[in-house]
Amino acid sequence: MRLPLWMAVAVFALVGSPAASLAFEDDSPTEEDVWRESIVVSASRAEQQEADVAANVTVLDAEDLQRTAALTADDALRQVPGFSLFRRSSSLVAHPTSQGVSLRGIGPSGVSRTLVLLDGVPLNDPFGGWVYWSRVPLASLERVEVMRGGSSSLWGNFALGGVVQLFTESPTTGTFSLMAEAGDHQTGQLDVSAGERWERTSLFVSGNVFDTDGFHVLRADQRGSIDIPAFSEHLNGGVRLGFYPGDSISVSLRGGYFEEDRGNGTPLTGNDTDAVSFSAGVVASGGGGAEWNGSVFAHDQTFASRFSSQAADRNSERPALDQFDVDSTGFGLGLQWLRSFDGGEVGQLITAGAEFRRTDGTTLEHYFFSGDDFLNRREAGGEQSLSGLFLQDTLDFGERLQLQFGARVDRWESEDGFRLQTRRSTGAVLRDERPPDRDETEFSPRVSMLYKPRAGVGLRASAYEAFRAPTINELFRPFRVGNDITEANAELNPEELLGLELGADLRGRRVRGKLTAFWNQVDDPIANVTLALGPGVIAPCGFTPGGGSCRQRQNLDRTEIVGWEAEFDVRPNPHWRFNVSYLMSDAEIRRAPGHPELEGNRLAQVPESQAVAGLGYTSSRGFDVSILGRYLDEQFEDDLNSRELAAVTTVGLAISSPVGDRWNVFLRFENLFDEEVEVGESASGLVAIGTPFLVHGGFRFRLGR
Repeated sequence: MRLPLWMAVAVFALVGSPAASLAFEDDSPTEEDVWRESIVVSASRAEQQEADVAANVTVLDAEDLQRTAALTADDALRQVPGFSLFRRSSSLVAHPTSQGVSLRGIGPSGVSRTLVLLDGVPLNDPFGGWVYWSRVPLASLERVEVMRGGSSSLWGNFALGGVVQLFTESPTTGTFSLMAEAGDHQTGQLDVSAGERWERTSLFVSGNVFDTDGFHVLRADQRGSIDIPAFSEHLNGGVRLGFYPGDSISVSLRGGYFEEDRGNGTPLTGNDTDAVSFSAGVVASGGGGAEWNGSVFAHDQTFASRFSSQAADRNSERPALDQFDVDSTGFGLGLQWLRSFDGGEVGQLITAGAEFRRTDGTTLEHYFFSGDDFLNRREAGGEQSLSGLFLQDTLDFGERLQLQFGARVDRWESEDGFRLQTRRSTGAVLRDERPPDRDETEFSPRVSMLYKPRAGVGLRASAYEAFRAPTINELFRPFRVGNDITEANAELNPEELLGLELGADLRGRRVRGKLTAFWNQVDDPIANVTLALGPGVIAPCGFTPGGGSCRQRQNLDRTEIVGWEAEFDVRPNPHWRFNVSYLMSDAEIRRAPGHPELEGNRLAQVPESQAVAGLGYTSSRGFDVSILGRYLDEQFEDDLNSRELAAVTTVGLAISSPVGDRWNVFLRFENLFDEEVEVGESASGLVAIGTPFLVHGGFRFRLGR
């Protein structure tokens, strides 16, 4: 299916016609306006109104996030067209390594191809690139910005498909918030925060506790006696200090702690994580309208995961892999300079900066279970560093035309990589690999234009290049899911994207909409390529059980993602709202010389169509009811396109009501009609399923703002 470019042409013609003046009239503030204007900072690293950003950006504020039936931040973000984790499953029970973010269907594997920032600090795992969404309690978010399209020109690595910026609540004077929630499957959580601000300092503390017995993750007719609900529990804590020694300078210090424990659906499988983080930032205003922004962050994490091999009748299992210690650390710093120039008819904003990030990680694993213990031990890991310089110039020619030119140079270095496998009983070396150190230089330019032919109408065009370097996990660590084995590949090259897009933004008093057509070409995309099916000894996986497969991470030659996305929001009055969004993404493997059987196949886990529709009502007293439906087209589990996951439509319902000035009660229903959501299928035909019908409710209490 090809992108109907005539749609984009038709929209551009429509918004430029006189008839558009009636539907999209001047949207200057009046008493009748029903919109809350949003400030966007993630697109250009500078504060801009959403209407002034030459990119496709969606902003969700706290009310938008709380009006969903979601328990988790990633589920709340699924109302944004094109946002998805690698699999359809929620982070509520999904294995962390499948929680990488994809925008517009770019990613054919579990690692993130989108940079996720939490208050400006990267949230992507330093070892594997995935995202721990449990570290972001939904109740703590003040707003979320999602910018789609290659963004490496400003943000470097991981921003291949875009940027998701998460903002938590800012410290204010005398605030206290308490949220308690409980639901079926023995689910409950407690979220508490408090803040105080004095003349020169501020303090904000927060904590979140969550626990659920979970639900079955295998289709009912395929379960055996070993299949149990996948449970999840976690603890979050954070503290933020602010110092304001003068009107032109502010300093912030943040510390966080996170731990979680998960069961993965059978008694012998599960994973747990412990992580601590620290960050500091300084913002200072200089002479002539200049602003300096400096930051530093550090992250230390320990991860463990246990895998098993299950009998065909699902009535017994045995250990298959004990990944008992994955220790990873990350360190980064950055410096940014902003300055605006008023040249009369031409305004100018220059953004420049430098960043550095270093990551090291090592996995310790026991594998090859025989008798009553593991026979072998594996150690694998390495170090990576990324350093970048960026410059962007934004030119405003009056109020109608904006041109933006940006570029970034990044240096990627992979060092001290290794993989050592030994016999536990004797220490005999079975495999000892020390790949040579590697380095690459990446150049990421971007050119954008925003033209406003009349008030309320904006036309966008962008061309860009972006990249993503392979993670330590992809380069050196193999993994196993059930009987499917995926091998690492130390020779992986960075992924490189070339993209073009055209868009139109319509902003009226009662209707707002966006339409964007895009074309992305990815060279050297990293995919999990199927080499052979078990049983048998298959290189490089070794023995592969019956019903399993041997895969390896490999660079395909080229993939192409062509599509269009649309968002429309209608608010006839302050009480009613209706929104609909749609993404069509034709994502195919174009060239794979080493595996010609893959050419023409769709990318794994990428549906061709996604749609979201919502309807909401808010009374004058604050009672609110919101219903949100989401449709996902068929998609393939594997690169061979041999395992198809069925299309599905799910509906969520959220109801809330204020009780006095400080209390609010709410009730939420996820997957209201209990649709079976297929999220994965093994080589033996076992079908993993997603979130069933869930009901949960609770209250919020708030003092202050």
